[in-house]
Amino acid sequence: MFRKSLLIAAAAMVLTPVAASAHHSFAAFFSSDKIVKVSGKVKSFRFGNPHGTIVLEVAAKDGSKHEWRVETSAPVTLQRRGWDRTTLKPGQVVTIEGWLARNGKRYLRLRQAFDSSGKPVVKTAFTAKDD
Repeated sequence: MFRKSLLIAAAAMVLTPVAASAHHSFAAFFSSDKIVKVSGKVKSFRFGNPHGTIVLEVAAKDGSKHEWRVETSAPVTLQRRGWDRTTLKPGQVVTIEGWLARNGKRYLRLRQAFDSSGKPVVKTAFTAKDD
């Protein structure tokens, strides 16, 4: 019994840093004062923990294409706001409004998503405090 308890405790100590590093502070990664909009085609939408991810293919003015990644809230929070696994589909054209990554990369934290006609994909926008 002691040996089993020791193994469980050891596994918990090894796995705790992995779980902690998977979740991070909004303020550490995103600028709350820099909201931008990008429009493009959805390449993928991952409805998973600890955060969902939207990958967009965005055309630049010069015709080149860039990939933008958008971090969403956890699925439970997305569901409370009206999202589900089928809210965004590959090939769908959307505009994403979000907080820009502090490191300058093409990475946003989702605030709101709009369909090709400019209507919100779901009615409620996210705040910087949502998770």
